[in-house]
Amino acid sequence: MGCNNLRFFGPVMAAAVVLAALALPAVRQDAGQARFWRLALRIQVQGDFRTSPSGQAAGTFFLDVGWAGFLEEDGPDFIVYHLGSEPARWELKPETGPPSSASVPGPALRLDYVEGKEEEISFYYDFNPEFIDYPGSTTGGRLRLILPAVPWSGKAEKFPRFSRKVIRGERNLSLPRNLLDRSEVRKEFNWEEEVRFLEPDSPVISQKNRVRVALELVKCK
Repeated sequence: MGCNNLRFFGPVMAAAVVLAALALPAVRQDAGQARFWRLALRIQVQGDFRTSPSGQAAGTFFLDVGWAGFLEEDGPDFIVYHLGSEPARWELKPETGPPSSASVPGPALRLDYVEGKEEEISFYYDFNPEFIDYPGSTTGGRLRLILPAVPWSGKAEKFPRFSRKVIRGERNLSLPRNLLDRSEVRKEFNWEEEVRFLEPDSPVISQKNRVRVALELVKCK
């Protein structure tokens, strides 16, 4: 099927993938026997947040966003070629007042790093921006929502004033390395996490994220 399998992409990103795939023969000639893959990530997040200990949700949000690029094998590790991120759906709905997604831009997905080990490969990602900051309609202050990133371990968290706990599933995007011998690899990861804000004056007390990550690797022939 090759690098131009575009099942995950909208029209803009699909065009970028096709153009990049056309340039791959020249890149591969320079790289010798290095192997290349087209990599696609699609992340869906369904979340809710609370502004009081009563447990009643103060609002919900939904994010559906994709990322596209290429991987080049570089010894045990990988070189990542970024094509970009494409949002498919973004909704932010407080319980009272109008939806806020029209005034708050949806975040972009970015791949931090692909770590190669002897027996597995791991994928690390985050969002830009790393959290959603918008004026709350009922609290009188600004609300801050944390997105479910899996950042590279060498990258320090910029906002340590919250705790994150996985309450279902596993927040680990890893594959056995021998799967790279296949022409296509597809894997889905699911988890649910709870975020608690540690600042006493934070308008948001707690938040839950239900996360689905679809990963697809297609070997470039």
